[in-house]
Amino acid sequence: MDRIFQQTKGVQSFEERQALSRLRQLLNESGFLQASLFRRRRPCGKSYCRCAVSKRHYHASWYVGFSRKGRPQMKCIPEKWVEPVRLWIKRYREAGILLRSISRLYWKRLKSAKH
Repeated sequence: MDRIFQQTKGVQSFEERQALSRLRQLLNESGFLQASLFRRRRPCGKSYCRCAVSKRHYHASWYVGFSRKGRPQMKCIPEKWVEPVRLWIKRYREAGILLRSISRLYWKRLKSAKH
């Protein structure tokens, strides 16, 4: 079998081993979420509330936004979920970065291979 397809540590570059190792660590942790987390301020709609008088008094809520079948979706989440959701989003993004870097390394390997 060609050397290009071997999966031994001697063939893998340091950068590749590092990226694969970190990706395995991420996959062993729970929680991945492809979304955005944002805070939204809006009035509640009650005529007697102070938010009806001034934008400065609008109520703040946390939302998770994502796209489903090309359409934007939003889900309001409680304050206590913000940190875990933020961590899930961070893990998802880091895993994507690692996958793209590993893919680039394999493209380089394919380009430099002689057949």
